[in-house]
Amino acid sequence: MIPATAAEQRRLFDLQQVDTAIRQLQHRRANLPEQRALDEHVDTLTRIGAELIAARDQLERLTAQQRRHENEVATVDARRKSEEGRMFSGLIRSERELDALKGELSSLRSRKNDLEDTLLEIMEQREDTESLVATLTARQHELTGQVTELTGARDEAATDIDAALQDRRKEREDVAAGVHEEALSYYTDLRARKDGVAVAQLQGRTCQGCRLELTAIELEDVRAAADKALARCEQCGRILVIV
Repeated sequence: MIPATAAEQRRLFDLQQVDTAIRQLQHRRANLPEQRALDEHVDTLTRIGAELIAARDQLERLTAQQRRHENEVATVDARRKSEEGRMFSGLIRSERELDALKGELSSLRSRKNDLEDTLLEIMEQREDTESLVATLTARQHELTGQVTELTGARDEAATDIDAALQDRRKEREDVAAGVHEEALSYYTDLRARKDGVAVAQLQGRTCQGCRLELTAIELEDVRAAADKALARCEQCGRILVIV
């Protein structure tokens, strides 16, 4: 058993009350309508930012593809013009060589047409992506302004709660200072395991932590232990304080 005087047990109970009040204030602050609206806008802003990065990356890839295809079209066209110049120069007299040259020119024209079709698709995709980037950028700027406004509204709404939290935290320091280190450590660990409630008041035979009645023997044990040490509820394991 952990030794604790009646005064320390009373302080533990007071500490539990303060911690409960702090938790309630924190819950109120986290669930302000302004906070919820801010959280929603921040989430949307984060998603828009990720989509904008992806769209810009896509635009960069399409721009590089367009440049490569434009260069390839220019190369193929230059070669076609060169070969046509040879064909019409009158310098080639062999039918076999002319037929081969005509085949080469046909292949070059086909290649150019294929490249131009692909280039057109890339340009259309790039145009769509540029439009998407512009839309997302505008939306990002809009949301950034809204987040700034909502942050100010949230901070204004939370002013009174923050002041109360500051007072309660100072009160907690004062109350905790009067509790023995071993008892305080046990309380802290137990509170983490008991959903924030480590100390309960014993009213009659009922533990106010779990709302269950102690047996006559359990009640006798608690009363005996409470004179010099921390007593516990056999049902829920919380510290029982007779106030």
